[in-house]
Amino acid sequence: MPISLTDLAKKLEIAPEAVQLHAMDLNFEMPEDEMIPDEIAGQIEKLEVGDEIAQTEHKIEEQLQREIIESQQKQTAGSQKKLQKKKSEKEKARLEKLEEREEVETKQADDGSIILPEEMTVRELAVKIEKPIPIVLVKMKQNGIIANLKESIDYETAAIIAGELDVKVKKEATELSGEDLFRGDLKSLLADEEPEQLKPRPPVISIMGHVDHGKTSILDCIRKSKVTEGEAGGITQRIGAYQVEIKKQTITFLDTPGHEAFTTMRARGAHATDVAILVVAANEGVKPQTIEAINHARAAEIPIVVAVNKIDLPSANPDVAKKALAENDLNPDDWGGDTPCVSVSAKTGKGIDELLETVLTVAEMQELKANPSRPAICTVIEASMDPRSGMETTVLVNTGTLKKGDSFVIYDQNGRVRTMKNFRGEDIKEAGPSTPVQITGLSKLPQMGDLLQVMKSEKQARKKAEEVAEIQHGEDLSKRKKASLATLKAKLAEGKLKQLKIVAKADANGTLEAVVEELKKVKTDEAIVKVIHSGVGEIGESDVMLASAGEAIVVGFNVDTSGRIEKLAEKEGVQILNFDVIYHLTEKVQEILEGRVIDEDEEKILGEMVLKGVFATNKKMAVVGGEVTSGSVKQKTFFRLFRGEVEEPLGVGKVTSVQLGQKNIDEVSEGAECGLKLSHSELTFEEGDRLEFFTGGKK
Repeated sequence: MPISLTDLAKKLEIAPEAVQLHAMDLNFEMPEDEMIPDEIAGQIEKLEVGDEIAQTEHKIEEQLQREIIESQQKQTAGSQKKLQKKKSEKEKARLEKLEEREEVETKQADDGSIILPEEMTVRELAVKIEKPIPIVLVKMKQNGIIANLKESIDYETAAIIAGELDVKVKKEATELSGEDLFRGDLKSLLADEEPEQLKPRPPVISIMGHVDHGKTSILDCIRKSKVTEGEAGGITQRIGAYQVEIKKQTITFLDTPGHEAFTTMRARGAHATDVAILVVAANEGVKPQTIEAINHARAAEIPIVVAVNKIDLPSANPDVAKKALAENDLNPDDWGGDTPCVSVSAKTGKGIDELLETVLTVAEMQELKANPSRPAICTVIEASMDPRSGMETTVLVNTGTLKKGDSFVIYDQNGRVRTMKNFRGEDIKEAGPSTPVQITGLSKLPQMGDLLQVMKSEKQARKKAEEVAEIQHGEDLSKRKKASLATLKAKLAEGKLKQLKIVAKADANGTLEAVVEELKKVKTDEAIVKVIHSGVGEIGESDVMLASAGEAIVVGFNVDTSGRIEKLAEKEGVQILNFDVIYHLTEKVQEILEGRVIDEDEEKILGEMVLKGVFATNKKMAVVGGEVTSGSVKQKTFFRLFRGEVEEPLGVGKVTSVQLGQKNIDEVSEGAECGLKLSHSELTFEEGDRLEFFTGGKK
């Protein structure tokens, strides 16, 4: 379809006279109506892009020449001082400089895609995607982005440029920051994984229940019947976890029965379990420790599969156990509920296969996946000192692939994987997601639940460990990721929490019921109270660890707290509140709840813009340009998107940056035209759309 001279000039952002000159170069005589055929318009566009590339190459050459001259001037200015230095000092400085200079590394995924980091310079992008720098710069300019060789761009921008140059790219796996390692925060990183890189992984199972109901017996039964089948040697050592196969699918079991170990790991920030098996004895039913285990699993928000054990005993009565489970909101599936219940005997092995198949079914519903192609991140399961091999640590691979020889950081120490063995004691070279392995190469014993992260080099691992050590120096070592009242209030102020979780203990059942009912009544317009566990008796270690893992407080009514438990609570950063008057209890909780809620900022409208161009866009970001028609636009503020005469906005987003000409600035006022980089969630933008800018209020 022909295009007019004026429209083509606007499209290419050049004067109409420049279009006419290009037409003359092509021996095309401009008609009276000034309409240009598609073929000629395409050739003119190529000529203009070629001119831009030539100009860009010239600018790059000038920039490089300036850098060379500046470098020579610095060398000349300091030559007299350098002559006075010793030769050994000069050589040392030269080697340090060479060590700091990092080459641009190009990495490819299995499908041939180029792997790009979260942030890179324009030069690095060009080298990685193997395209000339001038072509990359021109393509960026066509998308409304003015940048130089050293300027940093984010992955979203780089992906758009690479896509327009027909280069497939993928985002590099994110590393844990020093703060994440210190806090044990793995959840946000796993949520940020690129979906196309995720592959199915085996489920990880923990076994919980009342003492003497057969947790260890079931683990032993599974191990003997499934692990050692067809193996001459079987398991030669226990490393805290093992794997079994059923129906050609793998299941990983944590060999630390009991919810205490499970909750200790959660209190350290670890999220290692996918499904909990709750063991209930058919001859005894639900006991207080069973209820504790149920509440611990619920607090972790993981599904529960019930194993009704000891059905081989004459006194076994599975229906009594199921009735007690239903009374605790675990309604058995064969009673019309949604909690899988399997009758088993750890002594005879009856029902074990069905139990494992049920676990697989529950796990499949979660669609468990991880990225095996990234550097590994693991959780410490246990650690010990061996007289012959030294420090031995069992880790569970959460994501990535752990390899022998990998440099790593665990909390504030770094090391290298010297040896790696599987749960059978066999030497292996690598381990993928959900695989437990025992490694050596540490200088000191880590804590259960600490995170191990593989780094590119020993130098980077050491640097990351030093970063964590600096954070540790600023905080008490014993208060890693804890739920003090101050922390809870801060999290609610940030909008991260909408409920106050409470572990409640009382001196008698009747009193406990009254306390729980009164606590449920305490609420505000923005937050509620959630009792995650309640029980009769003194406040114990399990209560404190559950509160620590679940970011909760402990409330006691007419009960004592021993000095040992108070010290543990202080170490874990858990607040314990004791009362003997129920009114005082509810009054204090109301006070905490109201103190954790902040009034929303009053909304302030800053201005409006009409879009005149949409240069680049994807599901998360957009680069647009337009005229500010009223007020002003500021970076780091919010916008609403309007289209046509519709009064309701299409959505909201954030103004990441404001660009006027080639400069990033803080604010542009009414009457000016500028470019914006916007972050959003699956919005589309068109010329003529209106953006309303605001601060505060509901986003």
